[in-house]
Amino acid sequence: MRKAPLTLTLISSAALALAACSGHSAQVALAAAQQAATAPASLPDVLDNADGLQTVAEALKVTGVATAFKGRASYTLLAPEDDAFAAAGDPDNKLMAPGDHTALAALIKDHILPGRVTPRDINAAIDASPDGQVTMSSLGGEELTFTRSGKTITVTAPDGSGAQFDGEPVIGGSSIAIPITSVLNQA
Repeated sequence: MRKAPLTLTLISSAALALAACSGHSAQVALAAAQQAATAPASLPDVLDNADGLQTVAEALKVTGVATAFKGRASYTLLAPEDDAFAAAGDPDNKLMAPGDHTALAALIKDHILPGRVTPRDINAAIDASPDGQVTMSSLGGEELTFTRSGKTITVTAPDGSGAQFDGEPVIGGSSIAIPITSVLNQA
């Protein structure tokens, strides 16, 4: 984040130098450079610096799923904390090992909801639901069920695995990550 003012200054200086040479096209380049430099960081970029979410940040990168968060679409990532990945176990580190990341990509997509949905939105939907639960489809096609006990929201996958919301959401670009205590669909 600290690099943004320096980056903007360097880009602006270069664009201004071009403007002296080429007029209107340089002004367009300057406007585009300023817009790019001031654009909010994407969710994967923000997760790089979020405490306890390094494993999911790395998983987004190695699978290529991170590119989905760099566009204009909004998503909600139910982000398993580092401890959740450790507890899920991957003794041979197969999911993060170089090579085919198909299984990891599928696992990550099971944790992504289309659209930006906050914990407050989910709370409101649960309150409005006659049975106290809300079901949403993940990008992986899984039907995730959200319930609440007291102030704790729990998400449950079809295989019975579940996790609780844990901590403040992380916002990046037009998307949001909600830290959760477990990895869903571990089977």
